[in-house]
Amino acid sequence: MTSGPALPCPACRRVLEPLSWHGEAVGNCRRCDTDFEFVGFPALTATRVRVAPKAVLAAEHATCFFHAENQAEAVCSSCGRFLCGVCALDFNQQKFCPGCIASANNTPVAAVPQRTLYGGIALVLAVVPLLILPFTIATAPIALGFVIYGWRKPGSLVATGRSRLIVAGVIAALEIIGWLFVLFAWLNKNR
Repeated sequence: MTSGPALPCPACRRVLEPLSWHGEAVGNCRRCDTDFEFVGFPALTATRVRVAPKAVLAAEHATCFFHAENQAEAVCSSCGRFLCGVCALDFNQQKFCPGCIASANNTPVAAVPQRTLYGGIALVLAVVPLLILPFTIATAPIALGFVIYGWRKPGSLVATGRSRLIVAGVIAALEIIGWLFVLFAWLNKNR
């Protein structure tokens, strides 16, 4: 029998004893006699790895900033302090000291409260004025301007990328070309 984590029974909600486990994923509640399956995260049953620091053997060896009796094994990627194996915290393939991790946790993250979706604006300016055709003479160049301006701006996390900008640019360009044909036809007619 393996000893597993203390979890409640799915039927009676009583906390199960570690001896209730028959294997990795099968258990039995001794109170209500309910059999159950358990699928947990590997970290739930994993044993913690203990890091043993190395003692300073020679006076010329660097020592940990926080533990003078431990030999330095890493350098903090943020502040440059020497760290022993206990203090060197791995994060994103870099080593950090506890002080830098704590100060990063206390630093407020500047969230972007809103983002302008230039593709949507350009698409509305290109499509909606088609209902009243003469308005497109003014809105098509503005829509094309939004397409050009918004091309390098960051998009939304939920939008479809630049597809709206492309569609709005094509529609606005066709409207402008259409108005140029109308203008040239009118000029040729009035000569």
